[in-house]
Amino acid sequence: MKFFDSIAKAITSLGAVVFVLMMVIIAMVFFSHTLFTQALPETMADWEKIAAAWFLALGYECTVLLTTCNTKHLDRRIPYVMAVCSGIILLFFVQAFDFTQSPLIICQRWFVGILIAAINFIYADLFYAKWIERLELIEKPMKLDQLQSRVIELESAIAKAQPRLDQLKELEGFKGKIDQELTCPHCKTLQPSYGTLHSHKGHCSQNPKNRRAE
Repeated sequence: MKFFDSIAKAITSLGAVVFVLMMVIIAMVFFSHTLFTQALPETMADWEKIAAAWFLALGYECTVLLTTCNTKHLDRRIPYVMAVCSGIILLFFVQAFDFTQSPLIICQRWFVGILIAAINFIYADLFYAKWIERLELIEKPMKLDQLQSRVIELESAIAKAQPRLDQLKELEGFKGKIDQELTCPHCKTLQPSYGTLHSHKGHCSQNPKNRRAE
């Protein structure tokens, strides 16, 4: 089981995605280089054409990689356009537009071109997703430490505020007791002072003694 677990971890790791992605990009560099070499003017010296074709091929494939891996900063349609361009480059490389060939060969070459373009995009997109996942895994312990520090600060603040809370509870209890003593037992009206309460009882309409006197 450990052997298969190791294989599973390797397959689902960022390293596996980077490995396959780099193989695809290296292969596409050769395709692009051949196409650029053919497209550059004959007036250029051979060494100039070769050097320019290599730089253009490397620059183009790096552009495909960077635009696809940074889609959050770009229009989502741009990576699709770059992937289509990669497929077209491959179609030119394999002479898929030469319709003098048999239909079977043309279909095979078109299929290869579409397949490579799809692989190029899928792995670049997968690389970006795995990279974001890796950053989240790195940030989780940091966020946990921050939350733990915040909890410790709150616990300390609560501990400091606890004596004041106890005093407030005592004051509220004392106030409740005073309010109860200042409340008329007949009409349940709270009075501002003991003197006012005593005077209120003497003419309270709910006081049975005052009713008998009437």
